Amino acid sequence: MASVRRRHVPPDAPARGGGASEGGGLARKVRALDVYPKTLAEFNEKTDVGGLVSVCAIGLIALLVVSQLSAYCAVRTHEHLSVDVERERLIRINLNITFPSIPCAGIGLVTMDVAGEQQIDVVQNVAKTRLALDGSRLGAEDGAEGDVGARALAELDGPVDAPERCGRCYTDVALNALFLQTIDRAVADAREKGRPLPQGASSRCCNSCDDVRATYQRMRLIPTNSPQPVFADWQTHPLCAHDRELIDPGALGGIHEGCNLVGFLLVNKVAGNFHVAPGRAFSSAQGHLVHEFKPFAMASYNTSHVIHALSFGPPYPSQLNPLDGVAKVNANGSALYQYYIKVVPTSYAPLGREPIATCQYSVTEARMPIAPDAGRGGRREFVLPGVFFIYDISPIKVAYTEQATSLWTFITSLCAIIGGVFVVARMVDSALHSVSRRAALAI
Repeated sequence: MASVRRRHVPPDAPARGGGASEGGGLARKVRALDVYPKTLAEFNEKTDVGGLVSVCAIGLIALLVVSQLSAYCAVRTHEHLSVDVERERLIRINLNITFPSIPCAGIGLVTMDVAGEQQIDVVQNVAKTRLALDGSRLGAEDGAEGDVGARALAELDGPVDAPERCGRCYTDVALNALFLQTIDRAVADAREKGRPLPQGASSRCCNSCDDVRATYQRMRLIPTNSPQPVFADWQTHPLCAHDRELIDPGALGGIHEGCNLVGFLLVNKVAGNFHVAPGRAFSSAQGHLVHEFKPFAMASYNTSHVIHALSFGPPYPSQLNPLDGVAKVNANGSALYQYYIKVVPTSYAPLGREPIATCQYSVTEARMPIAPDAGRGGRREFVLPGVFFIYDISPIKVAYTEQATSLWTFITSLCAIIGGVFVVARMVDSALHSVSRRAALAI
């Protein structure tokens, strides 16, 4: 019979045993809080259905995580409506309009509002560019190099676009020779006396109407074939054909050009209109706006136009301007075009930057055709041809604010996605496993 031996216990054994007991109790308490109990590997059963569900769950999680990451990186825009309480503010109107059949000399840009303020023949912050009938650029309204008159002298002086072209100041050959001799004598005399010539006094070339006018005013030469001792007139020079029409509005029919208007207007934040109409505009003694043009020729004003761009206020992201790219063509006669615009004050606050005070608008339009025989034969149809933009200010303001998703929101969404997909996948796997087991037992 086997004997029982007693194990030797050191004197300090009780102390160590007590400490282990206390440590084991703390570990048991922590272990009791474990909400994720584990089972032994021997009791885990792996199935084909479970593997398929796991692959689908991982793929779905990856897809949702990518989608959530894309949403986190994107900037969302929130819209808010309120009553506009801003006062004493100017609105900037940006415009780019082309009139293919009306010369710049016959176009007047006018603004007026219900407060009584008028801006007649606006030239500040607006540039007029002359266009040929094919749409090519001819030059600025004030007679820049390369205009119609320069082309008229091309046969005499060579190509217009030559880099070192020297145009004639006098079309009369004898008078131009006299002009050059006068310049040479003035230069030689100044050299002999050792004094400088005035600025421009030695200029021998005229490449623009400004050069022609300055030369004619300085020289005051008399043409040799003139029946009377009358000084040469700059208006007869081909370079000044366009400027001559500016002085004589009745001769606009002699210019076959178009015009492009580019620039901006500053108007009061009240209802009003701005329009482009032929002829000169002025304010009468009674305060009425009057356009000077020939009524019998009003049907000849072809008001066909292309609105390349028209906006109110500074641009902002995703801005939509309904009139951009609008083109109207008159096949016969003239017409009065009216665009009724509802301007909505808008504030756009980009992420991390100052808000932009701007406007957006909606528009409706109307067209009134003018018959080719209007104003003739006693017909009293006085309709001013042109393009009118009548605008009104909305009392409602739209505020757009850009916002980004916070990091904590993104992390919370990721946790919800991963946990939710795993839970649902576990439920689906359990249901499929239960069904397969019942089917196996039934067999």
